[in-house]
Amino acid sequence: MARPHPSHFVHTLLPQLVWRRPAAVRRELADPLLARELLLYVWDKAAESLPPRERVAPRGLHLSWHRVAGRTTALVQLPTPQATGEAHLVAIVYEDDTDLLLAEQRRPSPIDDLEEPDDEAEEEADLPEDLPRYFLLEATLGRTPDEDGTPTVLGEWRGEHHRHHAPGPPAGRPDTTGRFLQALANLLGPLPDTNVPFMRIVRG
Repeated sequence: MARPHPSHFVHTLLPQLVWRRPAAVRRELADPLLARELLLYVWDKAAESLPPRERVAPRGLHLSWHRVAGRTTALVQLPTPQATGEAHLVAIVYEDDTDLLLAEQRRPSPIDDLEEPDDEAEEEADLPEDLPRYFLLEATLGRTPDEDGTPTVLGEWRGEHHRHHAPGPPAGRPDTTGRFLQALANLLGPLPDTNVPFMRIVRG
């Protein structure tokens, strides 16, 4: 059974924060000191209602930045999972940084407002397309054929909807992170060409 502390962090509070104020969170995560403070704050918030024995130390919690298929991506390394449903890695993929300000204006909730979703919020089916995408490398049951490491699945949260895209790379290997990012690149594909071709209207 997944432990409630890391599960609440990765499946509820972190995506909630990322989608509520995407531009502000993007700026804070870009600063190493602010990023550490923010992640630790959310980690502690995820355990505030739990008894001490169920709280997990944030050992291994770490953030780094990457380019994935041309997209700016924040990669969060998590404490080692111990059960199915917990995650090894989270990738916050920004499809288009120029759209973040507009997305933030539509969702004015403050960053530190990490209350549980209310009934009205739960009725929201989907998030706007220009908000960051939230992927996970989740621990799962099964076997990893012909390779060392533990089995995983590539998951994604989109609003209230959670889906598994495909089996992920084996976890616990030196190349796990690189293979996870490559799997994301393969899933996302190249960025669409947004350049509008020049058109000249000739009047007869």
